Amino acid sequence: MNRAVQVMQEVSDTTPDSHDTKPQRLSILGGCLLTRFLQQGNISDLHRSVLLRERAVQLTPDGTSSKPSWLTNLGASLGTRAKHLGSLEDMHRCVSVCEKAVQLTKDTQPEEMAGRMGNLALALDSRYAKLGNINDLQKSVVAHENAARMIPDGDPEKAAFLSNLAAALASLFGCLGSADHLHRCIAAGEDALRLTPDGHTSRATRMSNLGGYLLTEFENFGGLHIIQRSVSLRETAVRITPVEIPDRPMMLVHLGESLDARFRHLADWDDLNRAVSVGEEAVQLTPDGHQHKASRLTQLGGALATRFDHLGSLDDIHRSVSMHENAVQLTPKDHPRCGYYFMNLGNSLMRRFEVLSHLKDLQNSVSAYERAVRLAPDGHPEKATRLASLGSCLYRRSVQLGSIEDLHKSLSLAEDAVQIAPDSNPDKPMTLTNLGELLVQRHQKLGDLKDLLKSVSVRKKAVQLTPNGHPNKPVMLMNLGASLLKVFLYNKFDMDALREAKSVHQTAACLTTGPADIRFDSASRWAMCCSMLKQSPMEAWQIALNLLPELAWLGLSIPDRHRHLEKAGSIVRDAAASALAAGHPETAVEWLEQGRSVIWGQLLNLRTPLDALRDKDPHLAGKLLALSAQLERSGTRNYGDTPQQDSGPSLQLIAEKAFEAAHQRDKLLKEIRKLAGFERFLLPKTISELSIAAHGGPVVILNVSSMSSDALILTPGMENEVMHIPLIDFKEQYNYVEGLAKSIGKLVGRNTRLKLKQEDQVTSDEQFQHMLSSLWTGIVKPILNGLAFNTPQKSAQQRIWWCLTGSLAFLPIHAAGIYGKEGTLGSKISDYVISSYTPSLTALIEGQRPHSASPNTFQILAVAQPTASGQIVIPETRTEIKHIERIAQGREIPVVTLMENTATLAAVQEKMKECQWAHFACHGVQNADQPTESALLLAGDSRLTLSKIIQLALPNANFVFLSACQTAMGDSKLQEESVHLAAGMLLAGYKGVIATMWTIMDQDAPQVAKDVYGHMLEVSPPDTTKAAEALHIAIQKLREGPNGKSFLHWVPYIHFGV
Repeated sequence: MNRAVQVMQEVSDTTPDSHDTKPQRLSILGGCLLTRFLQQGNISDLHRSVLLRERAVQLTPDGTSSKPSWLTNLGASLGTRAKHLGSLEDMHRCVSVCEKAVQLTKDTQPEEMAGRMGNLALALDSRYAKLGNINDLQKSVVAHENAARMIPDGDPEKAAFLSNLAAALASLFGCLGSADHLHRCIAAGEDALRLTPDGHTSRATRMSNLGGYLLTEFENFGGLHIIQRSVSLRETAVRITPVEIPDRPMMLVHLGESLDARFRHLADWDDLNRAVSVGEEAVQLTPDGHQHKASRLTQLGGALATRFDHLGSLDDIHRSVSMHENAVQLTPKDHPRCGYYFMNLGNSLMRRFEVLSHLKDLQNSVSAYERAVRLAPDGHPEKATRLASLGSCLYRRSVQLGSIEDLHKSLSLAEDAVQIAPDSNPDKPMTLTNLGELLVQRHQKLGDLKDLLKSVSVRKKAVQLTPNGHPNKPVMLMNLGASLLKVFLYNKFDMDALREAKSVHQTAACLTTGPADIRFDSASRWAMCCSMLKQSPMEAWQIALNLLPELAWLGLSIPDRHRHLEKAGSIVRDAAASALAAGHPETAVEWLEQGRSVIWGQLLNLRTPLDALRDKDPHLAGKLLALSAQLERSGTRNYGDTPQQDSGPSLQLIAEKAFEAAHQRDKLLKEIRKLAGFERFLLPKTISELSIAAHGGPVVILNVSSMSSDALILTPGMENEVMHIPLIDFKEQYNYVEGLAKSIGKLVGRNTRLKLKQEDQVTSDEQFQHMLSSLWTGIVKPILNGLAFNTPQKSAQQRIWWCLTGSLAFLPIHAAGIYGKEGTLGSKISDYVISSYTPSLTALIEGQRPHSASPNTFQILAVAQPTASGQIVIPETRTEIKHIERIAQGREIPVVTLMENTATLAAVQEKMKECQWAHFACHGVQNADQPTESALLLAGDSRLTLSKIIQLALPNANFVFLSACQTAMGDSKLQEESVHLAAGMLLAGYKGVIATMWTIMDQDAPQVAKDVYGHMLEVSPPDTTKAAEALHIAIQKLREGPNGKSFLHWVPYIHFGV
């Protein structure tokens, strides 16, 4: 190329200006310099190319036949300089010289005219992309159409002209929303693909572009066959594009867009996961510095955000924010797509704020939206959407910070957005429904009914503009229902508003598309409307309960599932109360079981023995076993962890595989349920299946809700029957007891075993006495009366199990009674029964299943850690272990002792697999932020966390004593989920667990352990089912001892399981 420039320079220099060939030689030299610039990047070559070609035009009179060619060549150089330097003057001149080239071309030269018309169209396209002037785009379409019409079908260039026409028409549709433009676009794209032979270098690109036009048609006008063909075309485009071809990342991005759209229509998780997967490949194949790197990052960020919306994985939203941040950083601030990237960043930051409530995310979202608005001039096709998004974000900030200025500004922006957005704008419905929320907020501050009525009006229009089947339809309906309810609550005589609210919430809840949490909320509001209308809410509650598996989808990590279930507990309790009010106690039990300990139930299902299925279909059983094992391993991943290099698969990869495995398992279960006899395989248990939980004695489920307080009792031998005892007196005391539970939790909620001298620092017996008295009179005494347990027993007492809901899960039902001077025989629960707890009926049923005979010699694992890192020394743990060793030695039972430095995590986990019983004397900690990271503290900094415990599968496990603090404390945000170490031990395989609700005294623990093991090891072989009785006796002795008058000493100890 350097030699070509040199030769042409010499030829040009030796040719006088008056010579006929001078303009030609100048233009050719300018072309050589342009080519060299594109190869080597020397900007002086580009400037000289423009100057030489300008000179060629100047030397050629208008009537000369070659002048249009020199103008066309000058346009090419000017267009290149405008693209690389951003010069508006060059862009305008490029359009001008191209227009003149067309004007000077004779109609008798159709091929030349077509080429020059096409160049003019491309110049107008470029100027439109830079300035957004719709006139340029309209002129471009006309020029493209004229150019394409002049080329005969047999010309190999015809397809390129048609392809350019299709792209321009697609842009024009994006601006004006005319269906005619889109249909002409698709027709041109179809013709371009038809004229492009197999093997042509542009076939994949034209195929992918046509898929994009069809995607646009689907998003605006619907039609399942349209999106199916869009995906098919783009899948083929990817398939015929090898990895080494530079266009492959673009093909992958396009396929991801179509997969995402099809997911939003059909809710097929496979499409959603593939959209993320192809986006990741596109980003990986695009080198840093590539002009399209930012667009591919933002496409992947969008796919991750969509998956977060539907599945709720925090890892997805963190990665989405990161992708969008990188896209913004890589994009010059004057780039035409910069505002689009800021919008996407603002959207993902808002999503994350709504989940985590970090003010920094909210502030950064406001900043991103403000930048996006500034980069959208009047007339910009996204102006309305950006104004609406900024308004919505400012509203969130007004709520967070109490800023009335933000609220007024948000309303103004939302109203502007609604006015300028045409009804054909796909974002118009969301803009309208957000305006409705702002009007509701202003009503709450100013009390103007007109705001509420206008809110209903704009939200009705949002519903009307959202096509059926669109994933946002449930959101639009739920928001409309919310506004209608506000109208009713403001004006209790407007029953029409209440009836309409019920109807729209019912419609939203029954849809099959859209996020599960939206449909779940709509179902609960539907039920509330039914109750206010004096209608049965049973259908609504049933739909809400059926959505729980989607709400806590198996493909998510356990922490993510817990987050989704935080709001579910009160709804489940209200549903059960409604069932009781309707006279259906059996349904109430089924619903409470379905909505309690959801995560534990899922994990138990993953571990369900498959003997019957294996006999029926070994192949399906094998597939289910493999998928279940994979999901169990991946479910305990913690996105707070930082993966180390070379430490195995990344959390991202684990999450991707979990999504796929959960999707495949869902499909497999549908297949299994088609088998005869397996119609209810792994579905929620019926009352007949749950009744066997009462095999060993009565099981009392306590349900407290905003509607009523009730006891539901299963009794031995009473299959399919539930005893219902309304706790009328307790309903009036409930708020008092709930408040006391919170205060007690603060008072005793320390993470360490206390010494006697610290006791007075913790709590007063007077508070405990009031609480225990309230529990006795309001709950326990009515239940014992209902069971006809009227005579105190000093020995051979009846077993009873408590399954608690809501705040009762944090209260010591097992210690209820009247103490002090007024206390007499028969005035406390321990005079009648031996109490145990269970997280759920299913957990108790699992514990009753007989163990296969263990090949190992019976032995006890004894773990003591008096000196955990960062904790005070608890010396009595050593004494505790010595008591156990001495008692076991007298019965010739081996004890495996791990103490202090030998009590490492690895050693403890290994010995737990070998020993049938285990005892832990150490510090226990409850992690309020990440409950699955609550732990027993072992040697050094090692911890046996709840997340590690539930990964254990212990076929020999039988009984464990957790002589540490807070091992059965749970999480106040997850009252129904039993997120504590004791429940984790049951899940790991232990049939019985002794644990602690709060802090225990270091001096008491050895005596309790001595008495428990002394009783349990009296029989041979040792009997796990004696643990509750042993603890009952041990606590009686402790209570009667010198320190027994203090509730703090004995109340915390409780028993779980059989």
